[in-house]
Amino acid sequence: MNTPLFRPFAALVCALCLPLSAGAQQSPQSASAPPPAEEPGFTWALGLAASNGADYAGSDKRGSNLRPVIGLDIGRYTISSGGGGSLLDFDLEPRYTGVSARLLDADRLKLSAGLRIGGARTSDADSQLYGLPDVRKTLRARLSASWLFSPELSLRSSLNQDLLGRKGGTTLQTTLQYEWQITPSTEIGLAAGFTVADSTHLRSFFGVPADVALVRTPYAAYAPGGGVKSTDLGIEIKSAITDRWVLFGGVRFSQLRGDARSSPIVQKPNDYGVTVGLAYRCCR
Repeated sequence: MNTPLFRPFAALVCALCLPLSAGAQQSPQSASAPPPAEEPGFTWALGLAASNGADYAGSDKRGSNLRPVIGLDIGRYTISSGGGGSLLDFDLEPRYTGVSARLLDADRLKLSAGLRIGGARTSDADSQLYGLPDVRKTLRARLSASWLFSPELSLRSSLNQDLLGRKGGTTLQTTLQYEWQITPSTEIGLAAGFTVADSTHLRSFFGVPADVALVRTPYAAYAPGGGVKSTDLGIEIKSAITDRWVLFGGVRFSQLRGDARSSPIVQKPNDYGVTVGLAYRCCR
């Protein structure tokens, strides 16, 4: 499944560079034309978020952590980490983790492409995953589409592919989201969705290789196939408590499905995560 998908994703990466190459190929006539109106400046957000959730998908142990929140929007490009992209404005436009470029920005249809680093999983001697192979970080390409049914309701889907062949596989995430702006400065978002993954992804995160089963790990060998990985429900809130400071938080409920749920490493297939944070946002 990975080989056929790699070619369109390689083309996708090239699409990120199209605006730059187009500018370099302008004709002399267009170069002598009056300069376009000055574009708006950039918006950035910087903050900190605290979260609590399962140690890994399916774990019955929980942990808490602090992470930086970073968001930067310049024209058609966005950089986001820790959910910072979602704080840049009050709208339905999705801003994903990593570097993204908006390819189409019509009234109802939005298309974007992006790159991010992620997908790692490691374990130590105290972990329930001890003895299982680690999953290395990889470079993932993303192609996303969003359809706005109304100013409040949208359907979005995101196809993600491991570009480096590090067994990250392919995933497809689809979410129906409703955003309700209860005051000019406060917004609540409700989301319901599901994730589909190929066998490469599920075997990396939920499988037990035969060469370590019952030897380095107490789990029996398990090789899941592709299919629905999980379903999710979430609620988020963000509020501009001043002109610059934004308070945000959310709760997300997740249920593992299919072969992922049947994995021997899964002790708790139904779980939740909580996040709360504060960020400074400036300036358009």
